[in-house]
Amino acid sequence: MSVAPPTIVNFGQNVRFTPQKFYAPQTESELLEVLNSHRDGQIRVVASRHAWSDAIVSADALIDMRHFRAVSLHEREVATFATVGGGCQVKHLLAELNRVGLTTPSVGLITEQTIAGAISTGTHGSGKHSLSHYIAALRIACYGPDGRAMIREVTDGAELRAARCGLGCLGVIAQVTFRCIPQYYVREQAAPCDTIEEALAGEAAAPLQQFFLIPHLWKYFAQRRVVAEQNRASFSASLYRWYWFLNIDLGLHLFIKLFASVLRSPRLVRLLFCRVLPAFIFPRWVVIDRSDKMLVMEHELFRHLEMELFVPASQVVAAARFVEEVLQITAGYRAEPSTETEEQLRSLGRLDSLRSLHGTYTHHYAVCFRRVLADDTLISMSSGDDPWWYAISFITYVQPREPFFELARFLAISTAKLFRARPHWGKWFPLGGDEVERMYPALPEFREICTRFDPRGVFRNAYVTEALRLPAAIKDQAVSGR
Repeated sequence: MSVAPPTIVNFGQNVRFTPQKFYAPQTESELLEVLNSHRDGQIRVVASRHAWSDAIVSADALIDMRHFRAVSLHEREVATFATVGGGCQVKHLLAELNRVGLTTPSVGLITEQTIAGAISTGTHGSGKHSLSHYIAALRIACYGPDGRAMIREVTDGAELRAARCGLGCLGVIAQVTFRCIPQYYVREQAAPCDTIEEALAGEAAAPLQQFFLIPHLWKYFAQRRVVAEQNRASFSASLYRWYWFLNIDLGLHLFIKLFASVLRSPRLVRLLFCRVLPAFIFPRWVVIDRSDKMLVMEHELFRHLEMELFVPASQVVAAARFVEEVLQITAGYRAEPSTETEEQLRSLGRLDSLRSLHGTYTHHYAVCFRRVLADDTLISMSSGDDPWWYAISFITYVQPREPFFELARFLAISTAKLFRARPHWGKWFPLGGDEVERMYPALPEFREICTRFDPRGVFRNAYVTEALRLPAAIKDQAVSGR
């Protein structure tokens, strides 16, 4: 079961480490053996590695759940539920469900992730809750009060709300169960928008939409999406998929890599977004296709790094204007912010920080906005009393990345204080525990549940310990009752 530990490198190549032990258990019994042999050490789980935070890092044991990928369906009352192995990739799950006319209640942009990895970090799409919200039950390998490994069934209450998005702090997810929904079709139409208000205005008629701030053009482009009335693909659906794959998934990204990363030409980057990209947007093209084809993207073809910030819906317009100003200053379009932004940053003591970024970085990717409904979880990014949130995504393809890190760090700290922004747990995460403490009112309850599932702190690494202010791991004293 244990193999020679490989050097682990994540998708974005910003996380690299070699664990002392590497395991790929095939049964729950083998999984529990691993936990028992490392109950005085540290355990983390690695999945598809399509994340940019340090959540997977372990100096001791690393577990790969690739063999836990079975999908089974069962009827409960009038609904169909799927029970899925924690290591099952989302793309495999979608294919299995589609064979019987079903799908997941929510789907993220990327389907390479495993189901456990996706829910543990709050992976989301647009217009619905994150996938974590819909999880009805979990089987988690963790520790009992006596310090021995056990399987715990989590089905309700605060424990379920914690386990739905737990960053691996409660244990190793062996299985998840959720209610499936009938497969559906999505109608999509492109919509150029001059302002964010215009983009938002379309959500009433297209609640599944996502939209983008186009840098350097400083206008918006929306993909108006709504559940289609007809359950069949339109005539042009296949043509559209090829158009999108060749022109966006491949073509646009190749030009971005060439202009921004190879030639390092801000002028060509501006030309790409101001002149070339608008020529490939066709507002009259209406397409209908299956949900698991329309709502995803081949975004894993080119290595990149991403930070994503969640802001409450009430703050999204102000946050978008702030982001636009900051990107204009870092690209050298303007030297000073607006009077309103200047006053805000001066009150935070961060005005000089913005001025120091002037002309240091030309952003080279569209900033994506996706609406996420509130989750019934303790610490997912869209948890809490706000009815919905907007995820704002920032991506870079350029290395070295320090100019992007400086921009991203400034945005994360400033928007957290000004607009209650929360960074995505699985993306690049520049904030510390003091900032996180203010963001999540349910964090004390989450910590208590973590301690209940993991009394000795085996599942904690430096990232989650710092970000969540978890108690120090107990390695030198007996657990109560052991």
